[in-house]
Amino acid sequence: MLWKFALSSIAFLMMPIWAMASLMVGISKEEITPPINSPSAGYARNTNMIGVHDPLWAMALFIDNGEKQIVLCSVDHLGFNYEMVQRVIEEVHLEKSLSNCEIYIASSHTHSGGGGYLDIPELGEYLAGSYDPNLSELYVRQTAKAIIEASKSLNPAKIGIGYGKAEDISQYRGTWPVGATPLSDVTVIKVTKMDDSPLAVLFNYSVHPTVLTGENLLFSADFVGYARDYISEENGQTIYFNGAQGDIIPYINSQEEQCSVISKTLSQIVQNIFTSLKENGQATIDEAQEYIHCDALGKSLAETVQKILHSISTKESLHIKTDKHVYSFKPQPTPFGLTLPIEEYQSEINLLVFDHVHAFVTIPGELSCFYDQRLKKLGETLGYQQVSIFGLVNDAHGYMIPPKAFNTSSTEAHFSFGGEHYAELVEQKVSALLEANKAL
Repeated sequence: MLWKFALSSIAFLMMPIWAMASLMVGISKEEITPPINSPSAGYARNTNMIGVHDPLWAMALFIDNGEKQIVLCSVDHLGFNYEMVQRVIEEVHLEKSLSNCEIYIASSHTHSGGGGYLDIPELGEYLAGSYDPNLSELYVRQTAKAIIEASKSLNPAKIGIGYGKAEDISQYRGTWPVGATPLSDVTVIKVTKMDDSPLAVLFNYSVHPTVLTGENLLFSADFVGYARDYISEENGQTIYFNGAQGDIIPYINSQEEQCSVISKTLSQIVQNIFTSLKENGQATIDEAQEYIHCDALGKSLAETVQKILHSISTKESLHIKTDKHVYSFKPQPTPFGLTLPIEEYQSEINLLVFDHVHAFVTIPGELSCFYDQRLKKLGETLGYQQVSIFGLVNDAHGYMIPPKAFNTSSTEAHFSFGGEHYAELVEQKVSALLEANKAL
């Protein structure tokens, strides 16, 4: 018997580290930048994009805790609709080892990303340019590839979660409540290797990536790309998840603060823009200035994320609980008469709870910050350390705003396809998920 014990002990000691690890993490990214001279989405541009300022990415964080496999994937895109997400999931699930993997795809909501993906008469072309099935297939195929490749690059890992505030880089644009102050909450998921060296970062912050205006004709991740670059210099691949940003837009810091980054970035920015545009005679100083603003806002947000990262300790295990509510609704005309030409629309809301107290709610569109505040307060009463909203996840079918804001002339009301009380119904569904899975 002793010799059997000795052999088993030797075998245990000779096992690779990954075989003994309780938490495995993989990361990957694939480019989803469409061809030059294809449409963008978000500003109803009447011309196609004529260059690339910075590549658009699908970035995947694959987590396997021994009981569940989940993927948190971010795409530099206005918003994958439900059909596109289902196509990605189907393609990933064809891999035998990933047949039960839970997939959450978050669109950053950049308004300078790829278009041509909405097969909806008139409305689709207005929002995202002429439909091109090849472009839609590009976004789906590359996103699925990023997820599959992440699953093949697993490393023993440690994870920690932290919270902070990013002040003075966003502002409220909604019509009701009047004068609301948007939340400045930042949630950070820190991933390290077993020796505590950096592996990946996911950060969650609510704001429209619309520093670049409709005059911009270069594909870009907007300020998100800059923030990721700053963070990843020391922390590994960095992924962005937007939040309840339905009525939150960027706030550009003062000219004095902007000047602090100009000396570092101006030459590169100007070179990128003018190289792409000079032959067309369309380059302007204003376009260069917009990218300087992207850099300033991205750097400010990155500094907040860095501070939070320093406060997070990681550990070798992660308890994961998930719940899902799939539902259907009948699209309603907006106050402007727009409607989705679909008899019944299906979508979903998800809840992920890490280590019993960190709650992440996925919203299939653009939720008003008004509900973000209320859901965070509910989370506190239920024992969660924090409720973080992941916006535009696994769908992007428009705004979800308070009833009093629906009958206004706002941008949000213009594209609220669920009707006057849709946001209230979404809040009820989220509240029910939180209450059914309340913290221990």
